Amino acid sequence: MSAPPVESVDLYYSFFNYHQGLITTMTAAQTVNPAAITQLNQQMATLLQVNVQELPAVIANTQQVTQAYAKLAAAKQTGSYAVPKGMPALTPAQQASAYAFQRVRLTVEGVAALFHQLSPASWNGLHSYIVGPYQTTIFKP
Repeated sequence: MSAPPVESVDLYYSFFNYHQGLITTMTAAQTVNPAAITQLNQQMATLLQVNVQELPAVIANTQQVTQAYAKLAAAKQTGSYAVPKGMPALTPAQQASAYAFQRVRLTVEGVAALFHQLSPASWNGLHSYIVGPYQTTIFKP
């Protein structure tokens, strides 16, 4: 089964970045109070509307996607896009276009990975959360 289309790349890009912040906060809270790990995981799973056993897959996916975003942003900052040998250097406009294209690719791949990694119930819950409460209360385009 193929992944569903991404309604808005900006929505999912925002989701990954926002939830990486939540993951960082949750990890810090778990370090301070290891006894709260189960409760914090349950709260995060409830928020995201996924089965708590599948939360590690969502966390790992989010971390992988946001690390790729950070690497891409660093490449953009330094202008170090990999250009095939023998090709001329990219102009600033071409670099900006390449960055935007790569950001879309990373986002779509991250969404597709979640779709394939999660059970149908967890995917439907997560998707409903993203296009519902997350989009209406947190997402700022």
